[in-house]
Amino acid sequence: MKKTLIASGLLAFAVMAAAPASAGNLVTPTQVKSFSLSGSNVSSQVLFDGFDESLGMLMSVHWLFDGFATLNNTVFNFTSGSAMVGNPIALSAVWDITVSSPLGLSASAHLVTPGFAGSVPVGGPTTVGSVVDAPISGMDWIDNSDPITLAPYIGGMDAVAVTFSGKGNQGGSVPRSVFTGNNGFASGTVSLFYDYKANLVPEPLSLGLFGLGLAALAAARRRKLA
Repeated sequence: MKKTLIASGLLAFAVMAAAPASAGNLVTPTQVKSFSLSGSNVSSQVLFDGFDESLGMLMSVHWLFDGFATLNNTVFNFTSGSAMVGNPIALSAVWDITVSSPLGLSASAHLVTPGFAGSVPVGGPTTVGSVVDAPISGMDWIDNSDPITLAPYIGGMDAVAVTFSGKGNQGGSVPRSVFTGNNGFASGTVSLFYDYKANLVPEPLSLGLFGLGLAALAAARRRKLA
């Protein structure tokens, strides 16, 4: 009886010792993908692996994009001769690049060409203003304190889609038979990583004590049966 009580106590101690102190948050390796937009009114997607929940509890998602964009403001002149444009309102082109992912994460870049007023030749397209290799960047994150769940980011290969979309427009004064247009190109990278709380793993010493307690209980039981 005494040996059984000792073995039971040893097993109970091992069970309590198997619960280590909470570990700090960890981060996954950063996933990096390339993106490109060819044209000012187009969209593109990049895909990332979802969080592997066997690592632990997902705490937050972080991503950022970084790259360069070029925007050209153009004019098409279908009159019989050169035409004056941009009077009284100078011509300019605008391109908004929006990056978004599940749960409303978003960032954006805004490009505007310099205003133009002057004469343009017959035909086209004639470039009347440009923004060349303008840096674009943005970042966003979401954590588990947000009322929206992180579930769409968990599990699966290529589970997280980040969408790049561009929308361009022009403004300014032009006569009849003169039309404005724009063209642009953007490229760069987008990066994503997960912050998580690791699963708690019993330390080797605790596991050894646990096994010793089980062995002691088994031995005591065999003696009792004998």
